[in-house]
Amino acid sequence: FYGLGSDGTVGSNKNTIKIIGEETPNFAQGYFVLDSRKAGSYTVSHLRFGPRRIRSAYRIRRASFVACHQPQFLDRYEMAELLQPGGTFLLNAPWPESEVWSRLPGEVQDVLRERGATLYAIDAQRVAEEAGLGRYISSVMQTCFFALSGVLPRDLALTRIRQAVEKTYGKRGGEVVRRNLAAIDRTLENLRHVTIPAVAAS
Repeated sequence: FYGLGSDGTVGSNKNTIKIIGEETPNFAQGYFVLDSRKAGSYTVSHLRFGPRRIRSAYRIRRASFVACHQPQFLDRYEMAELLQPGGTFLLNAPWPESEVWSRLPGEVQDVLRERGATLYAIDAQRVAEEAGLGRYISSVMQTCFFALSGVLPRDLALTRIRQAVEKTYGKRGGEVVRRNLAAIDRTLENLRHVTIPAVAAS
């Protein structure tokens, strides 16, 4: 998960890996890479889980799920290259659905096509702003992950996300909790599957 320091990505992913560890029989681990300045710099969250005990901490080199929480990262970091064949790529995209594919760099298009990936997009910034969260898109993107990954039944995942929001943001006041819950409720209706053309455009 590629995020921007202070957009909430790292915090929500810490909650995500805790939920997976508690609600599934999987072993789970979160490994986070971030600049010492964090705010304003990029962050990468590596979430690993599976039936075997995890004995070390390291960056994921082949991921079944890659999420780009900030579209400006598409030209800066090689994210799609980490995706394993048949994986899912989730993009926070501020463009109309019809423009998402054409806005991707050619190199990203090639990798997604070659890997037989599945592409989803959501204008997370708009959803967050309409809920009163400003730049904090983490609840939106976290909801997308659980909906797409299938690691938990969707209803159970949404319940646990809401509980995590109440625990994490409760001390900041009921209004902050309400806004995050509103963003979660609006997420899935704004999540879009983007068709990947079989042949590259000229």
